[in-house]
Amino acid sequence: CSAKKNRRVCIVGAGVGGLAVASRIAASSGDNVEVVVLDKNSRDKCGGRCGSFNVDVPGLGTFRHERGPSLLLLKDVYEDLFRECGNYDASTDFKLNMKQCIPAYQVVFDDGDSIELGFPSSSTTNDDKNDEETITKREAKSRAKMNQFESNGATKWEEYMRATSAFLDCGLPNFIEERLDLPSFPAFLIEALRDGARAWPLKPHSDVLDAFFESNKMKAMASFQDLYVGLEPYKKQNSMDGGVITTTAPAVFGLLAA
Repeated sequence: CSAKKNRRVCIVGAGVGGLAVASRIAASSGDNVEVVVLDKNSRDKCGGRCGSFNVDVPGLGTFRHERGPSLLLLKDVYEDLFRECGNYDASTDFKLNMKQCIPAYQVVFDDGDSIELGFPSSSTTNDDKNDEETITKREAKSRAKMNQFESNGATKWEEYMRATSAFLDCGLPNFIEERLDLPSFPAFLIEALRDGARAWPLKPHSDVLDAFFESNKMKAMASFQDLYVGLEPYKKQNSMDGGVITTTAPAVFGLLAA
């Protein structure tokens, strides 16, 4: 029987967030703290949307399926967790090799039209020249499709992504991690105030998209992430601030991270 713990910490929820908190507390508190994780689901569903389940197909084998989105964002955050909980290296110690998916995803519209999105802004470390040429061609096709949606659509998309990248670079450390990062503020302010503050982050997302794009498809490409963070993309007509302070502000940087 192990020695009695001096304190007990209870974590409610065994999703990836709850497990990360529990791991950090256990790693930093030594043997004096007992960490208990509670969840409404059974143990096999531990991990929440990062969990998985197996399906046996007679004659073909066993196949693993993710319970939630298969697109992993902010890779460095996950790698930091391994380091903070025992100075582990995710790739070496756990054989967890996370590779960039290019393109990241495909958007399919209700009329059957589609477009690939999520190409890196800088060159990748892929040494396969054939793959690199294929990616370049697919990105060019994606940009051409944006220009079909509306005039200069690809350029407008780049400007929108430039703004959201600056918001993420500043919002993640300062607003989510609550870690002061002064060098990130100049780019944040430049993008927030550029062109009459069209990308100002504390206004309804629909207003931001209306300022950037004309096509409904371009707006849809930039707003489907609202679903994941519970963000209301449209302003409330009966509220002086459009409901931004109570609905948009708490989630806006999570949106941009997605």
